[in-house]
Amino acid sequence: MGIDESIVQLGAKLDAWWDEFSPMLDSKDRSAQGKVLLRGFELAKEFDHLKADGLAAITALLNRHDATTEVERVASLVQAFAFAAKLAGTLHDEFRDMDGKTECARVMYNIANALHSIGAGQAALAGLLDDPDAGVRASAGVYLIEAMPERVVPILREIEEKEAANSAHITAYFALLRWEHEGKTPNA
Repeated sequence: MGIDESIVQLGAKLDAWWDEFSPMLDSKDRSAQGKVLLRGFELAKEFDHLKADGLAAITALLNRHDATTEVERVASLVQAFAFAAKLAGTLHDEFRDMDGKTECARVMYNIANALHSIGAGQAALAGLLDDPDAGVRASAGVYLIEAMPERVVPILREIEEKEAANSAHITAYFALLRWEHEGKTPNA
């Protein structure tokens, strides 16, 4: 099972745990409360482990230098960027983990810089503007808005309009706000 699926399953476990725990808040049964709290601590440990695994996988793709060609290296970096954007969205939307989302944003920034240093430029991320995941499109748009505003701005506006108070919406909103008010590419 991949990290994406594991995180989704953990989210379902957390929802089930909350459904079990919330009625116990007013309970006088301290033993039952303690047992449910212990399961909550175990879920928190599982979450920390999955987040660490996800960030390690992204970092491994970023630091991968065994690719034999520049094309393979660029493909690896673009794959890492997309995975980081998805992980950031999941950490924010499912777990309200702002620190995790921020870590992913830093990694995406490092990936964009690595693409630029290779010579592929951030334009290598342009293929991600067609990704089915709105968070991936919005994250790529952050780095491409200055280079190709005629393509990126409509994509970000669509995400801002169709998504509702999730990570993709927030990313698109702030990228557009910064673009319109400051006239520069938003950074991580």
